[in-house]
Amino acid sequence: MARQQDEDITRCSICGQEPVGSDFPRRVCPRCDALALNDAARPARAAGDAGSGDNPVSIDGKQCWRMYGSGGWVTMLDDANCRDLYEFCKRNELPLTE
Repeated sequence: MARQQDEDITRCSICGQEPVGSDFPRRVCPRCDALALNDAARPARAAGDAGSGDNPVSIDGKQCWRMYGSGGWVTMLDDANCRDLYEFCKRNELPLTE
């Protein structure tokens, strides 16, 4: 029975180790997210409570997108190499952001 429960856990899309929530597709764990780089190959930034920051970001050479909000952000792996966040959201049936 424990094996079935373990298989139901959603794991980080980058490392495959850390459990993450299943409320967003291909979510990235906080440990991998801390390695995110912006397009200038510098650590990715977020603008505090403004709900904005760098996009896309790169983690371990893989393109990811962040959805920012007043409570922080969620980082997700982009396995389709989308042009922008709008396309990523549309492809993954997420609420469209500006």
